[in-house]
Amino acid sequence: MELDDIDLLYADFGVDVTHTPAGGGPTTAKAMFDRPGAVLVGGEMLATDYSVRFPVTAFQTVRRGDAFVIGGTTYLARENPQPADIDGLESIVPLARVIA
Repeated sequence: MELDDIDLLYADFGVDVTHTPAGGGPTTAKAMFDRPGAVLVGGEMLATDYSVRFPVTAFQTVRRGDAFVIGGTTYLARENPQPADIDGLESIVPLARVIA
């Protein structure tokens, strides 16, 4: 997939996500947000958790502990971003919901 295709995908299907790194100001961009659920893989049921998937150009300095606000709810990055695909154009970050 090319960068232009990814931009169109996120423009059509992404939601507004605000990322605030520990040492900087907030940035808002389109990203894909996944809620907890289950998926069948190779005959086994695997549980999933909150995560956010985004083009690497959207949030370039994501680190474990950074805050994301999605739909008015705050989440913290549980880990540093991992490549979401082989071309390196997207990253995924597992999230933990902040309970107020």
